[in-house]
Amino acid sequence: MPSAIRSLAYVAVLLCVLPGCTSLYFKDAGAPPATAPQYSLADWPYTEYWTGIIFNGEKVGYAHVQVRPSTERPDTYEIRSRSLLRIRMLGFDKRIALESVDRVGKDLTLDDFSHHYDIDGSRLAIEGEVAGGMLTGRIENAGRMTDLALKLDGPVYPASAVTLIPVHRGLRIGAKHEYLVFSGQTQSVALATQEVAAYEKSEFFEERAYRVSSGFLGLTSTTWFSDGGLPLLELGLGGVIISAISTEERAKGFIASTALNKDEAIIEFSLVKPDGAIENPRTLRRLEVSLSGNPALTIVASDPRQQCLRSGAALHCEIRAEAKWSAPGDPPALRQILRDSLPVPSDDARIRTLAREIGGERTDPSQQIDALMTWMRANVRKEAADAVSALDVLRTRSAECQGHAFLFAALARALGIPTRVVNGVVYSSQHGGFLYHAWNESWIGDGWVSVDTTLDQRPADATHIKLVYGENAADLVALAGWVGKMQIRVRDQSP
Repeated sequence: MPSAIRSLAYVAVLLCVLPGCTSLYFKDAGAPPATAPQYSLADWPYTEYWTGIIFNGEKVGYAHVQVRPSTERPDTYEIRSRSLLRIRMLGFDKRIALESVDRVGKDLTLDDFSHHYDIDGSRLAIEGEVAGGMLTGRIENAGRMTDLALKLDGPVYPASAVTLIPVHRGLRIGAKHEYLVFSGQTQSVALATQEVAAYEKSEFFEERAYRVSSGFLGLTSTTWFSDGGLPLLELGLGGVIISAISTEERAKGFIASTALNKDEAIIEFSLVKPDGAIENPRTLRRLEVSLSGNPALTIVASDPRQQCLRSGAALHCEIRAEAKWSAPGDPPALRQILRDSLPVPSDDARIRTLAREIGGERTDPSQQIDALMTWMRANVRKEAADAVSALDVLRTRSAECQGHAFLFAALARALGIPTRVVNGVVYSSQHGGFLYHAWNESWIGDGWVSVDTTLDQRPADATHIKLVYGENAADLVALAGWVGKMQIRVRDQSP
């Protein structure tokens, strides 16, 4: 997903997750200046700024942004971004470091870029350029290079420019902008929208500010800009992520505070507690629920295992722990499901060699899947450690559910077994609710089989509610409509 930031003095703004927050804490500031602030990159009003980040009430990190002329080419500018996040989850200390350099023209359109990500020690590097209506580049992860090639339908801007464009084009009330943005985190190009909505004052910043609403990759945020173009305050995910202007010292101070914090901020935010407990979830064969909270009500297509129907503002779903199932039109494009990808590098020599070793002389796909599950149970630790790809899991021999799903899919595909990654929620007795989770579905002979190597299940129990198929970061964007908003009502359950 992408990202955001803040300072300790603004903790109280977390009250803004409540309905009506904007009218309670942000007031009309009267008529804005007759001339709306607008700056070209040649006379940009600042060269850098620092922000601190709060997630779900906990101090988690900082970000640093620099805007300056490029020393390599005339009339070209550099946007340098660096952020560090530190969050505790399930007793583990999760660290995410992001660094990017985007070179842009005078109009902020992207020329070339270099991005580096370090997520719990799993590293991803992306470098590329824009030319001839194409964005091309190279992605490196775990010693493996992957080509990046995206056709463009028009000018494209880097994600780091999203907070600059309203200021560059003019903070005129009512101004609306639409433009294409490249996201290095999802390796995709998508449409961003922005509107300069109001001129306001608040107890959370000293000067009057322009309120700008933004939407990108299914996420929305609200940012207040000073007359000098500084992003004073930003709210994302309904106020769960808060970003505020800060000094370098106070911004970096967040990391020291987080090191002592034992709260499970991610768990608290993402946990979905149903209206009643589920007894013996790991042996549950049938579950009937109603899902609500997401206006779009987006969910994967129904199949014989999971059938969902929309009813007003809710989805009624019946999930069965089927041993195997198929549907009209199956198997759908199984060759595509065998494809190699960045998270699931099934063509990599290391993956193919290991898959052959595990599979041995077995030729029956069902026996091969059993062998893969047995190997993963013995060789991959279940820890809250993120992974960019299956190769990261192979290196560390530890991962959370998504890493398990990546590695299983890579090994299964290397053996010629069409396997996809499923993302959704599953019930946790330990936490008394549903948590976001990833598992797999493999095609064996004439049907699909659900496989959860994290919980060591085949088939997966009926508390596995599918929301999105896909392993690439861009595939997971649809989850944004559910996270932090989902409500679940249990209608029926059967062991």
